[in-house]
Amino acid sequence: MADLERVNLVITGHVDHGKSTSLGHMLFLLGQIHDPKKKREAWRIAERYFIDSRDEGMGSWSYAWILEPLMDERKRGLTINISFQEFKTQKYIYNLIDAPGHSDFVKNMITGASQADAAILVVSARKGEFEDGIATGGEAKGSKYANVIGMTMEHMLLLISLGITDIVVMINKMDTVNWDQKHFEGIRDQISKRMSLIMNHIRIENAEEKVKNMQFVPTSGLYGVNMLPKDMTIKNIDNHIKQTEAGKGNADFIASLKEEKIEIEKQWPDWYSGPSLLEALDGLPSPAKKKAALMKLSLRVPIQSSLTIPGVGNVLTGRVATGVMKTGQKVVVSPTKQTNDPVHIEVKSIEEFHKQIDQAIVSDNIGFSIKSKNVGAKDIVKGAVVSDAKDPAKVLLPNKDGFMAVVLIIRSLGKKGKEKDKSWSFHKDYAPVIHVGTAQVTCRVMEIKTLDGASTDGLSANQRGMVWFTPVQPVVIEPLAKCAPLGRFAIRDSGKTVGVGIVDKVEYSKY
Repeated sequence: MADLERVNLVITGHVDHGKSTSLGHMLFLLGQIHDPKKKREAWRIAERYFIDSRDEGMGSWSYAWILEPLMDERKRGLTINISFQEFKTQKYIYNLIDAPGHSDFVKNMITGASQADAAILVVSARKGEFEDGIATGGEAKGSKYANVIGMTMEHMLLLISLGITDIVVMINKMDTVNWDQKHFEGIRDQISKRMSLIMNHIRIENAEEKVKNMQFVPTSGLYGVNMLPKDMTIKNIDNHIKQTEAGKGNADFIASLKEEKIEIEKQWPDWYSGPSLLEALDGLPSPAKKKAALMKLSLRVPIQSSLTIPGVGNVLTGRVATGVMKTGQKVVVSPTKQTNDPVHIEVKSIEEFHKQIDQAIVSDNIGFSIKSKNVGAKDIVKGAVVSDAKDPAKVLLPNKDGFMAVVLIIRSLGKKGKEKDKSWSFHKDYAPVIHVGTAQVTCRVMEIKTLDGASTDGLSANQRGMVWFTPVQPVVIEPLAKCAPLGRFAIRDSGKTVGVGIVDKVEYSKY
């Protein structure tokens, strides 16, 4: 097990589509629930959550609480912050990242997704919930979805704009539609069509093949159906029942496990012959090949946070986007609070999942202590980039430097007017927030052209164009061809995703 490859896996999807319940249930069935006390068996932890959730009047949330340790999240019945768990299979060690599905917390979802190699997109099959999630805002006038972008659609856009294309689509709550095969296939076809359109725009290589090979898995996370293979599910449930009875566990909890086993056997769909969720995850391509290509590029580590730890010193955290970082390596960081020029620092030590390592490679989520005469943790903020001293990342300066990107607009909020007016235009001088790497920076639109090079006053929803931006604050942005993680971005305004883009060109001293 120690030699298994690690995969950073983010769970995304519309609020209340069952992300936390489903994955918490899967961890219970696997017997791999994280226990900070390192003493309790999986059934003991699940029993505690069963009793607590019942006493709080939130009985159906007991499995969700496995992934939601914060009391505020439990009381509100939704995921607010990203949370992390680890589980193992015969093929991979998964670092499981549960990202918020509520529109108020999309920033947190972007933070979680930016650390991932692959994703589970949870889509509810319940009628009404699916339509809410998949709305594009382009529906016919008079429709309740005419001006709405659903969170399923928004999460698809954000995942792909962050370069995450190894996705398992979990079509959940199939029990609410009586495991209707045609309903499942209809959802699969709609998601596939939208995935293909987005991937082609973001210039994902082999987009059609990726969508064709994407696994769509029907599940009931509430009852634990098709999370694991059927024989494995029944065997593990039986083991939990035996252990709970032998340990003289709560009688109501034991009864609920027995009822769950009956429901699993009754509900398992006989028409479906594809993989369970666990098997679909293990069927994802190894990130190793992609990592090998990115490791040949110059070092880039977008910084997630900076802190000072007593006895350790100045520590930075982030995910290695390209290149390799080694202990003792001399690197640079930019921008800092003092300067936009690269500042030299030395990597003293590197830690991943509480273990000291000698080097960090692409996709490793790390904390690393630094030594420098010029800067400390307080001088380095989220969004800065640590890079190779021989090929440093260059900062774009406010209102001076520019970058040209091909953008896809999904929601136009560029003009003043009534919010219901869907014709608002993405226009010159509009200044949305760009999410690139770990940075969130306001950028001003300087020039817009159509894809064939003709000048235009603006872009509306579902239109594409070539846009020149200049940042309002210092930021590291690089062309997609040089560093894909710093060349793809999401465009947001007033808490809503406006569009996505890919950087074709960076020009210094343009304005």
